[in-house]
Amino acid sequence: TGGTTTSCTSCYSGKGVEAGQGTSEEDCDWKPCLAGQYLDQQNGCQDCPADQWSTGGDSSLCTLCPEGKGVEPGQGGSQEDCDWKSCSAGQYLDQQSGCQDCPADQWSTGGNTPMCTRCPDGKGVDSGQGSSEENCVWKPCSAGQYLDQQNGCQDCPADQWSTGGNTPMCTRCPDGKGVDSG
Repeated sequence: TGGTTTSCTSCYSGKGVEAGQGTSEEDCDWKPCLAGQYLDQQNGCQDCPADQWSTGGDSSLCTLCPEGKGVEPGQGGSQEDCDWKSCSAGQYLDQQSGCQDCPADQWSTGGNTPMCTRCPDGKGVDSGQGSSEENCVWKPCSAGQYLDQQNGCQDCPADQWSTGGNTPMCTRCPDGKGVDSG
């Protein structure tokens, strides 16, 4: 005698079968994954790791974001969801090519700033090395000048000389000899 079933057994969580099509547990298939997820045949839908994306469905792989770009785990449904990562101090964000070193004599705190800030007049810093205005140092003075830490390069007074650079004072000419200012 054939039995009549009055109830159905549910598929495991994350699995399903079309109405009237399930005759055994093997008929239960994984449901399509959401964007930002991939299908693991053992465990069902899993979030893509950080810096990877997936359109979901039955995809078993996630795709890496382009270099320099990233996305939070499970949040990338397409490559367009990958955003530029924050730049390091001394860099600015170019929307076309990513993080770039600030040019010489400019600084940046990093992050997503689109441009660097110029050092004050007479001060400078090497390319990519300026993370704050404090990194800007006085540029070497020319011969005939001395470095005043408050005001920068200053001309030597009359009858005094200097080879320039970072010397803090000028040297007096020997007795009986002189030179014009600067």
